[in-house]
Parts: sequence; C-alpha cells; structure tokens
Amino acid sequence: MTFRAPSLLTFSTANVFLSGPVVAQLDPQGRIAVTLPATDAGGMDPSDWSYVVTEQLVGVGSNRPPFNILLPAAQADVDLDDIAPSDPTKPNYLAVAGPPGPQGVQGPQGIQGPAGPSNTRWRRRDLPDPITADALYAGTAPVITTALGTTPTAGYVRHVPNPITLAGGEVRGAFTFVGAGGFLAGTVTPDTQYVLPTSRYPNTYASGQSVWAVEFGTDTRYLQVRFKHISAASHFRLSIDGRKVSDLAQPGGGTTAGSGHLITIDLGSAAPRVIRLDFTTMPFGGVYLPPSAWMWRVPTQGGRLGVLGDSISDGSAHNTGGGIGTWVHRAARLLGTTDVWEQGRGATGYCAPGTSANFGTRAPADIIGWGFDRLLIWGGYNDVGGFDQAVIRAAADALYAQIKTGLPACETTVIGCWAPTGTPAPSIVATDETLRAAAAAAGLPFVSPVTGTIYSATGQAVVSHGQWITTGNASTYVGTDNVHPTDAGHLYISRRIVAALRELLPA
Repeated sequence: MTFRAPSLLTFSTANVFLSGPVVAQLDPQGRIAVTLPATDAGGMDPSDWSYVVTEQLVGVGSNRPPFNILLPAAQADVDLDDIAPSDPTKPNYLAVAGPPGPQGVQGPQGIQGPAGPSNTRWRRRDLPDPITADALYAGTAPVITTALGTTPTAGYVRHVPNPITLAGGEVRGAFTFVGAGGFLAGTVTPDTQYVLPTSRYPNTYASGQSVWAVEFGTDTRYLQVRFKHISAASHFRLSIDGRKVSDLAQPGGGTTAGSGHLITIDLGSAAPRVIRLDFTTMPFGGVYLPPSAWMWRVPTQGGRLGVLGDSISDGSAHNTGGGIGTWVHRAARLLGTTDVWEQGRGATGYCAPGTSANFGTRAPADIIGWGFDRLLIWGGYNDVGGFDQAVIRAAADALYAQIKTGLPACETTVIGCWAPTGTPAPSIVATDETLRAAAAAAGLPFVSPVTGTIYSATGQAVVSHGQWITTGNASTYVGTDNVHPTDAGHLYISRRIVAALRELLPA
C-alpha cells in the first residue's frame, strides 16, 4: 500500500522536511500499520492537500483505482477499512444512504428558462373557430393616446419587467413574455429602464429583436404603457380578452426618437380582463396602474409555435407593422396559440446569409433550445439564383437534421419556395422541388406554395389546394416590388397555410 503526499512537506517551525511516498507492506495476516503526518497539521506547507492511496495487491484479481483520504489530527487512529471507498462494480455491493445534512440557505432566484415541449399534437377538433379566432374585439372601444415623457398620472404605480432594478414604490410586474426569450435591460441611459429579448440573431440587446408580446391580467380601467420610441417603424397591437382591438398594428405615436413615451389606454370601465400588447421595434418599460388596480400572470395557450423564415415572415415596407403584421400572427390565432415566435430575418435562406446569417447558422441560437412544440420553416426564395440545387439540398438536409436532433419532440413542417407571380421561374420551381425532396428524406411534412400540394411526413401527396399566387390575384396580394405580400396578401397566406396544416392534422 502506497501513501502519496505532495512531493515535499515543510514544517518551518520545526525545521522538518518530509518527502517521498510512504510504502506499507502487508504482514502474513494481510494487515498494515503506518504512522503518517496529519493532513491538517499546523505550520505545514502546503496546507491544503490529501493522501493518494494506491493498492498493489497480489492474488486479488484487480486492484481498485487510487483514492484520496484526509487524516485529521483530531483522529489519531484510523482504520483504512472504514474510510476506503467501496466499489459498486463488485458483486453484492449495497449502497446505504447516510443521514441527511442540514438544510442550506436558499440561493437567489434564477431567471425563468424556456418552456419545455408539451408533447401534445394539434388536432383539428381542438383548433379555435376560425370565424372568431381572428375577429376584432366587440367590447367598448378603448381610447388610446400617446405622450412624450415617462411621468405617469399622479399616484400610479409602475409594474416593472424583469430584469430592470426596482426603485422606490415600484413593484415587479406579473408579465407573461411571449414570442421571444432572453430578455435583458440596456446598459446605458435610458435603456436601463427598458427590456428587449435576445433570442433572435445576432442575439444582443442592441440588435433590437423587434417582434414579441406581453400578456397580463388586470382589473383596471386605465393603464399607461411605457416605451422607448425608435422610429416610424415602432408599432403595437392591443388585444383584450384574446381579441385584437384593431386588425392592423397601429403606430406607437412617439414623437422624439430615443426618448421615453407613455401610451395611455382608457378601457371604459374597471373590470377583470386579459391584456396583450404585441410590439415591433418598441423597447418596453413596464405598465403604470392606479393604486386601486392590480395585475396578475396569465398562462400561455396552445403550446409554443416558432417560424424560421425570411422577410416574407418578418415583414417589409409593403405591410403594416413589420413582423407583427405578417401572416405569422394571424396563423397563430387561427391555430389557437398565444406564444408565437416570429424568427425571421430579411434576405436570409438555407444558404443566403443576407446581412445576418443563414438558417443553419441561426438555428442553434434562434430555434434549438427554446422548447418549441411546433415549428414552421419557410425559406428558399433568397437562395434562388445564387446557389445551385445541390448546395441548397445539402443545406436543407443539414438544417433538418439539426432541428430533429435538437428538438426531437417538435412537430416541424417545411414550406417550400415562395412564388410571388402566377408564372414561377424555373429556378423557383426547382428550389421548391429540392426542398420537397429534402423534407421527405428527413421525414417532415411539406407544403408547396408553387403547386399548393400538401405532402405527408412520408413524402406522399395528401391533397392539392392549387398554387397560391396566380396571375389573377398577384396584384392584390403582392406589393409593387413584385416580391413581398401586402396586408391583404398576409391575410390570404395565413389562411392558405392554416388550411394546409389542417390537412395534416389528425381529426
């Protein structure tokens, strides 16, 4: 038996140096006795160490791995059998739990992580009534005004979103963030008083992930929403009890870029309601409520839906409200999900990075790890002309493999190449077919905008609804750039996509 300490132990006060291992030979009865310095002896250098015990026994089959022991001075006699580790690989090993230790001090609460998958499939019978799901709020129309400045009505209490630091009289807001994650406050004034998510490429506060929402319950008549005005692109949509107040997003109404503003909303009466605010390009600073009113959290519904896409999903100058004005949020309402993540970036694709990054680069940070229950992948248009079909196919294969490995429980559907004219170019048709073949190989359902055909996860054609954009409807549904959908186009596309998904759902 060999006992190894550090190569040199120094006892300066006693002018003693010890070096080298101590070897103890077993006697004929298989016993050893050895005297060793205590590992906590005073005046020793080094002072924090342990012995490494190595067995070199003959005739026992195999020796156990080296193990560490401490020999405190307070326990002069130590039986090695009592402290040597048992080997759980040996027969008849029985693990015996010792008595529980004392309860430790509770640490600080961490930030909320992403929700895990629900592992429940959509079914057609569970989807909301399409007549009412995307309908307007039928109650008293709220009065909405915007003013420069962040001084609320006298006596109002600020409900502050995480992780902004609370100041005197403020309370933590019971907000349910949806549509994004990784919320941070800015590091310089005035951004320290506003939050933005970081769950979309390039995943920084400064990158300004523009599309997300907040929900909460409240019994107030009046509320004041604090936001930082960015530009004319700053829009929001108010929903009450699951119904949008306006069909299109409305401007934030800010007047001074970079400054804080308050949106005052008069709901007409005090009553319990669920409020939802969808934002695009509007850093959020919380909500002010009268002292007699309160706020409570509301749960999400319908699982978490993600869309990995390009500007057809993220919005353009040809639709109102940027990403909250595209087909994505309309389709989510028709599918009965309140937590929809529009993870689009303009000019990107399977291969095309645009001014950010392609799908394969974005997927690990933007999609995988956020616990999506359902995912729609729609791209390919920006790859047309710049990449040959073999390269697109390889990128699609790699992306689908990433998604299936990283989100094995997620229901993923691929949408083919966007065709904004009634007579798609051969390159668009070819890209659509390449993506269809890649989806079939990966075992993913596929929907073709070019032909309107819907394919199952096995690659079999289920039904065809006909091509989406025709020579007869293009002027209504596609903007003057002949690429991006109009507001009417996004309404139309949401219906086409939901109709296709319904074909793939169990009854």
